[in-house]
Amino acid sequence: MKLTAGEKLLIRSPLRAYMLRRLEAPRVLSDLGIGERSVCLDIGCGSGMGALLINQYLDCEKVVGIDVDPGMVAAAGEYVSHPPKWAQNIRTDNIEFLCEDATRPAFPDCHFDAVFLFGVFHHIKGWKKVISEVYRMLKVGGVFSFSEEVLLPDFLSRFGRRGLYIVAYELFGGTPISEGELKATLEGSGFSIQRFEKKLSMCFVRATKESA
Repeated sequence: MKLTAGEKLLIRSPLRAYMLRRLEAPRVLSDLGIGERSVCLDIGCGSGMGALLINQYLDCEKVVGIDVDPGMVAAAGEYVSHPPKWAQNIRTDNIEFLCEDATRPAFPDCHFDAVFLFGVFHHIKGWKKVISEVYRMLKVGGVFSFSEEVLLPDFLSRFGRRGLYIVAYELFGGTPISEGELKATLEGSGFSIQRFEKKLSMCFVRATKESA
């Protein structure tokens, strides 16, 4: 799903940058236990900040950022080419941005050591397909670590699409996802959930692919 003009402004805002650097990145990218020289994927690359943060926390051989919007891919490339002051010493020569649909990416099976996502699922109607594709693309032992906005409470999801909460959420372009639905989709795709944490307005999840 492509973002609206307002959403694009938001992800480039100082507030979003602060949330990514201070709240999300430390929880998504720390203590992963993956090997050195890893090959990593950032789904929904947005401004390009996520790719820089991945390099800040990890010793990556390559970081690939993807987005379905060619404009965002171009903007991310420009951002990394002229990084902000906090990122002046972060490696950038191993970062590549591609225009790809995360529900049908063109990467081979067992290609990545880790896959990351920063608050993107609620923008993707086919988010369940994204999870199955992440599982396919990860190597055995690979890590899927991501952050997402606070999820739809399970008791509200029982009302289906008729619920006022869901209708309001969809009016602003979001795809409501319940906590139980997300956990069931991860486990149904083959993932083993290692962590499922809520903090402030965010949810932090870490899962691993334990078998082919």
